[in-house]
Amino acid sequence: METFLKIENIKLWARVGVLEEERKLGQLFCLDIFLWTDFAKCTAKDDIKETVDYGKLVEILKNQSKKIYCFTIEKYSNAILEIINQEFKLSKIKIILTKCNPPITGFDGKVSIVRIIENN
Repeated sequence: METFLKIENIKLWARVGVLEEERKLGQLFCLDIFLWTDFAKCTAKDDIKETVDYGKLVEILKNQSKKIYCFTIEKYSNAILEIINQEFKLSKIKIILTKCNPPITGFDGKVSIVRIIENN
């Protein structure tokens, strides 16, 4: 049975973008995270110490996003993966990072990057 933890719609404010104004003022991003790990110990013991403390993870990501300053969503997504990977020992991580209001004339959509890493 495949089991993963999903944390969705994390709102992050970061200074990411090609335009100087995006990096100066920042903008809203939404993040969905999928985390794979062995949940057997947590399930058996009902012990929060045996699982991912997602409250802590969200807090870390929100704090770190305030320090982000880069041109591309690709670089930002890599920083997020590194933060998660350093904080938690997981077998697989998937993120969907969405730029909620990209400054593209005549475009009312969103832009997302999907990244997946597997640790062996």
